[in-house]
Amino acid sequence: MKEIDRISQLPRVVLVRILSLLPIKEVARAKLVSKAWQNLFEFLPSFTFEFLPPSSSPPPPGDSTGDMSSFIKAIDSALNLHKHTLDKLKLSLDLDLIGSLMIESWIDAAVERKVGHLDLCFLRLNKRLDHLYHLPVKVFSARTITDLCLDSCRLEICGDTNIDLPGLRKLCLRRIRCQGDEQPIQKLISSCPLIQDLKTSFCSRMERLHVSNLQRLSVINCYELESIKIDAPSLQYFQYHRFFGVLPCDIVFTSSSEFLKELILFDDRCITEDFFHSLLVRFPNLEILDIFCGLQRIEISHNQLKRLNLRPTGAETVLNIDTPNLRSLSYIGYRMPLISAMASLNTSSLREVDINFVNLNIHKRFPILQSKEFFEKIRHCQDMKLHLHIKSKKQFMISGNLRSTLSPPVYDIKQLYLTVDNCRGYRHIMDSMLWMCHPQTLSISPGTAPRFLKVLYNKFRNKEEHPQCCTTSCTTKCWRHYLEEVQIDGGESRAEIDRIMAMPELSDKLMQCEVECEVRFILKWGSYVV
Repeated sequence: MKEIDRISQLPRVVLVRILSLLPIKEVARAKLVSKAWQNLFEFLPSFTFEFLPPSSSPPPPGDSTGDMSSFIKAIDSALNLHKHTLDKLKLSLDLDLIGSLMIESWIDAAVERKVGHLDLCFLRLNKRLDHLYHLPVKVFSARTITDLCLDSCRLEICGDTNIDLPGLRKLCLRRIRCQGDEQPIQKLISSCPLIQDLKTSFCSRMERLHVSNLQRLSVINCYELESIKIDAPSLQYFQYHRFFGVLPCDIVFTSSSEFLKELILFDDRCITEDFFHSLLVRFPNLEILDIFCGLQRIEISHNQLKRLNLRPTGAETVLNIDTPNLRSLSYIGYRMPLISAMASLNTSSLREVDINFVNLNIHKRFPILQSKEFFEKIRHCQDMKLHLHIKSKKQFMISGNLRSTLSPPVYDIKQLYLTVDNCRGYRHIMDSMLWMCHPQTLSISPGTAPRFLKVLYNKFRNKEEHPQCCTTSCTTKCWRHYLEEVQIDGGESRAEIDRIMAMPELSDKLMQCEVECEVRFILKWGSYVV
């Protein structure tokens, strides 16, 4: 009985949709199935061609010749068969394997087919980045382009270059090397007044940037940039990254913006207190603030702020945070700036907390009492993540004198995520953490040292029903006296525990690997009556 080809009988729009979701190699194979499928090539809305070797070392001669020849034929065939408007063309190629003339012919074909989104990345993986592809000027007169992304190109725009991109809305420039005396990136931007989204990263020989009418602006590690002038009252998103820059970059906002919702500043040298304070005043409806800086004093007072990602670089940084509507707090840095600021922080709206204490001094103890107050302040949060980079068990040990003065642990913490690095004395970390708080769910995050998980699991499993570890003089006893039941939540958690427990205690694998997936323990706590 002859089989019926039901797939080929599907409507053309459905078949085109199916092909558009496949990798280009699979599309080429599908073309060989029947003439009906071959004719669909001219209706495909977009093409993505990528041929970048996985490493910088050249392949042995003869190994890639056939692949490269078939790859070039696939691009030629696809573009020649396509007779309609092309929504998108993406080329990611190694210039050592494909010549510039061939690439230019493909760009010409895309422009002739009125391409809307053009994404070009040309690397020379076996040479320095200063040997970059020289972008043909005809790209700047492709009137149908609305989205242009250029990566690893030389950009030269002379005085007589015709820039005619009336529909360009989004421009992404990465690893662009500016050529000539003029500022080609600035000239390109100035000639496209309808750009709404601009992103520049790792661009060289770009000294000045003046933008207007943007909604989104990202400037990432353009180290030769000396000034940014922003005249964009409708700006909604601004991101600025700059590490290890030799010269400071002067950022000037010529107008305030009621629309800016997200502000990201990563600069360990050039951000001043006055500049930072002026930004908060200038953007009254800011909702997301992400800041990495070396300021000695950081004051954040904002009524609309909902999410704060804070990364101060100084151990003595003074934090003053007044954000009554803050719902999410993320902190990466030394412990004392945050713990000192918690006393005055309004946490009534907080729902998520992610704390990553780094560079803990091996000679200083972790501030148990202050940390306990910290847990008390954020006990109502739905998710609490704590990442500890501890070098010595002495940092987390609770002395006998301190135990007799501790108040009861903090209850009502719904979920505590814990990440612990390799160190000695895991049982002290566990004991001290559970002296401070009793979470309903304890999640061990991926990246944690597997030995800590092993210690934790053994502690839970071998807990005595009536522990005798604490003296009668202690008004608040350790977690063993309160914990009634432990459940492992989910099959993945059980499988990860079994994997870790199967490793020998002194094996190199146990010391070198990490916990690979989240392991959740559901803890049932009872109350202790003196």
